[in-house]
Order: sequence, then C-alpha cells, then structure tokens
Amino acid sequence: MIDDGIDNYTASDNFTEAEKIALKYSELMDTDPDAIDEAFYDELKQHYSTEEIVELGVFIGFNIGYHTWFGTLGFYPMFTPDGRLVDQEESARIYGDKPVSHTQGAMQRALDGAADSAAE
Repeated sequence: MIDDGIDNYTASDNFTEAEKIALKYSELMDTDPDAIDEAFYDELKQHYSTEEIVELGVFIGFNIGYHTWFGTLGFYPMFTPDGRLVDQEESARIYGDKPVSHTQGAMQRALDGAADSAAE
C-alpha cells in the first residue's frame, strides 16, 4: 500500500476519496505548495473539518521539515523500506551514498541486498 500511496494513489482502489485528497495535500505541500489555494482547501473541506485540515497541514509540514533537516545531517532512515529497524551502517548500504526517499530506488536496493544475502 505504501507504493500505491506514493506512485498511484489517484487511481488506486486502496484509498477512499478522503485519503486520496490527504495524499494529494501531502504531495503538494512537498512539491508545489503554491498550488494549495482556496479551491484546493474547498476540496479538502468536502472531507475534513477546518480543525482536521489544520491538523493534517501541521503534521505534513512537520514531517517534510523533519525529513529535510535529517537530510542535511546525512542521517539515514532508521527503517528499511520493508519496515525493519536497522542501524546507520545497514541503512547506508540500502539507501546508497546519500539518503534518498523510498520513491528514488531504496526499495529496489533493499530487495537487491536481500537477494544478495540469500545467495550467500
């Protein structure tokens, strides 16, 4: 569902319309915040109260900022794309020379690493 939420949420049957607009909100906050205008907020209001929209916006903003800041520190994710808790050394092997998001190849590197380990 994570892959579906990142790559295919608009067409996915795994998410409700409310979840899809929340995912779009998150995507726009990260990639194109200027696109979040009055019309977009009106769309959010079809599914969420004003209080919920504020809470969702704060949560999204906090997480975007948090991950951006961690990137400046060279801190690798604590979890593998499949959810295992790992140390920084193993995370670096999975995520590469510079920490990247799940959508930029981490899952494939994790799967490749698992296949290499299984072959040994």
